[in-house]
Amino acid sequence: MSTIVPSAMSSVLAPDERLAARARHGDTRGLAREAAKTLVSEGLVKPVFAALREGGFAAEGFTPGTAERRFRPMFDAMLADKLVESSNFALVERTADRFERSMGVRPEGKAVKP
Repeated sequence: MSTIVPSAMSSVLAPDERLAARARHGDTRGLAREAAKTLVSEGLVKPVFAALREGGFAAEGFTPGTAERRFRPMFDAMLADKLVESSNFALVERTADRFERSMGVRPEGKAVKP
């Protein structure tokens, strides 16, 4: 049974869809890089955004409302993903190299003995 996914929801699920496609096609470098981007986004960039927003620097008239507080984590996650995707973080490449080594494959694509 196929399910129609709205376009807004598909953009939220895009990283998972890319990981699944790369895993199905045996692209270990692509899989390692997607996993590394997700780790950097979720573990580094998103918490920095959250800390900046929770700083309480807004003047009284500009404090966030209920809706903004509820949707802020989703916005931070999407913004963090876009930032990591568009920038060229060396941390992403190094993490992908480590992930690839842990999968038993060298960055050049040659298999290694575990």
